[in-house]
Amino acid sequence: MISFNGVAGVRTLFLRCIALTYSFAFYSLYTQIPGLYGDRGILPASGQIKPDLLETSFIKDVLWRTPSLLYFSSSLGLSITQLMEVFCLVGTILGLLLTVKPSLNTKPVFFLMWIFYLSICKAGNAFLWFQWDRLLTEVGFLALILAPTLPGQHRVSLPQDPINMFLIRWLLFRMMFASGVVKLTSMCPTWWGLTAMPTHYFSQCIPTPLAWFASLMPDWMHKLSVASTFVIEIPLTFFFFAPTTSIRKFTFFNQMLLMVVIMLTGNYNFFNFVYMALCLSLADDTWILGSAVKRQHPVTRCICCLLHLAVYLSLGLAIAQNFNLKINSDLTIDSSVAFTEEDFERFVSYAVPGGVLLGLVGLAYSVLIAAYISIKDGGIKSLLLLAPYILTAAVIFGISLPSFTGQLDRPTYDQIPKSIKSLDTMTSQFDLTSSYGLFRRMTGVGGRPEIVIEGSNNIKGPWLEYRFLYKPGDVTSAPKFCLPHQPRLDWQMWFAALGSYQQNPWFVSLIQRLLEGEGDVLRLLDSNTPFRDKPPQFIRAKLYKYTFTGWGSADWWVRTFEREYLPVLSLNDKLDQVLTENGIIGSKSTPGTGVIPDLLKLLRGLSDQFPPHLQIWSFAWLALPLIKPMFVV
Repeated sequence: MISFNGVAGVRTLFLRCIALTYSFAFYSLYTQIPGLYGDRGILPASGQIKPDLLETSFIKDVLWRTPSLLYFSSSLGLSITQLMEVFCLVGTILGLLLTVKPSLNTKPVFFLMWIFYLSICKAGNAFLWFQWDRLLTEVGFLALILAPTLPGQHRVSLPQDPINMFLIRWLLFRMMFASGVVKLTSMCPTWWGLTAMPTHYFSQCIPTPLAWFASLMPDWMHKLSVASTFVIEIPLTFFFFAPTTSIRKFTFFNQMLLMVVIMLTGNYNFFNFVYMALCLSLADDTWILGSAVKRQHPVTRCICCLLHLAVYLSLGLAIAQNFNLKINSDLTIDSSVAFTEEDFERFVSYAVPGGVLLGLVGLAYSVLIAAYISIKDGGIKSLLLLAPYILTAAVIFGISLPSFTGQLDRPTYDQIPKSIKSLDTMTSQFDLTSSYGLFRRMTGVGGRPEIVIEGSNNIKGPWLEYRFLYKPGDVTSAPKFCLPHQPRLDWQMWFAALGSYQQNPWFVSLIQRLLEGEGDVLRLLDSNTPFRDKPPQFIRAKLYKYTFTGWGSADWWVRTFEREYLPVLSLNDKLDQVLTENGIIGSKSTPGTGVIPDLLKLLRGLSDQFPPHLQIWSFAWLALPLIKPMFVV
């Protein structure tokens, strides 16, 4: 399960990758705070975090239930959004610093980044409820456990490394295996028919220009892509626990290939970087440092070769049978699902408990290896120092089981002890573990629903469309690359289009701010959008269906009108009263004064001059010369 080879280099590389990801996530959020969470924003943070609750039984009734340092904003002489900006800026700097100076990757620094991000997420409401926000919080906590205690230990293998690296590998397995299984257990006909990819390319939240080209691939390639996705996400995840480097490298490169394709065709912000960092848990130092490997006995080497040959042949035959693979004379490949829903349910009923069993064996094995290293290097005293890591690993592994098994296999979930479920519930507010299942159902079949907001100074028109920075709107505008930036308003507009404005009260707040001409909210939109100088008197929203065009078209999108999404509204409709009654708009916070608020104001003025994704690309590019090659630790 865990290689005997050292992992100090892999550990350091992983921590640098997570630190850099933190930097991207913090700064991406920083650029959007005023428009999203300011007192005049869409979802004012003052409605979520109320510092006056400090006067009550604070720790028991408030801080434990909603762990966030933002409650201390008034005590620090700052408003809630000012403290959010401080957390984001400090987190950005710390992330870059740890990337440049790996010797500083220590527990105290990772604790700061983890608690800062968790604190902001607790005030984030709808704009910080994405799976990758929970993932970054969970990975951040594992990085905190993994990181050395003291500076300068980045080149030293620590006894607890095998245990901590296995926890990261276990998270990688849970996330990827669940993402594959839920696609089929959802009974989505496009996944079962291997026809999901053409829809996926145009219906995902924010496609890239390459998604347009990918959507034009022939049908047989689309079907093969879906089949490949299933193979990589389901059976190949069990190879994470393989005892040999060759098999782990095989699944590693397949996972990385899938993630690169996802990055090229879709803007999934910092999620891609977190996932690729998690894949490092499959490695040891021989992968990245070229360390010498002990020569195997010829008999042992022959047995390993036969084992690998048997594994790869069995995998190939299983894939060919389960997907009816057939190579035609024109070198195209036919494919279709050969198993039934009952067959897959039966597989899941064995695979889920089997995965849990492999996890238990892997954890036990890593503990034995860590104990052996501890006794060998430091005796009983070193073994005692290892005990907290063993206990922490047991707790993290235990509380991950309810969320992992609950959505995949109910009988396995029912066998989990109630004490573990209770502990999971009791600690859930810290986001130590979460359930994952990406792209469960393929939305947008027949066209992606897209909300178009229009404004006018006359109820009879003409109506002008508001333009967003990244989401589809103008059919002549090409999709954009923006990762690792996550435009949270653009993302939520995608989710809002799947429902109604009644299900998304923040959307009504957005309309209110646009009618008021709120500058911070307008900065979340394209600079060429109308009504930037003076707000319209009326606003409405329509729902369209968007699909990609084909070869030969001058446009990128085709859209058809579906229905009215939001009726015509104006300030006379007293939306602020409705929003206040629903808790969207709360009491205003008091802005702090002094050096820090003045500095924040100055930095905000500079940040507002440029598109967020360009800012992230710029500071990443400027920092690049300062960063030694990532594989040099």
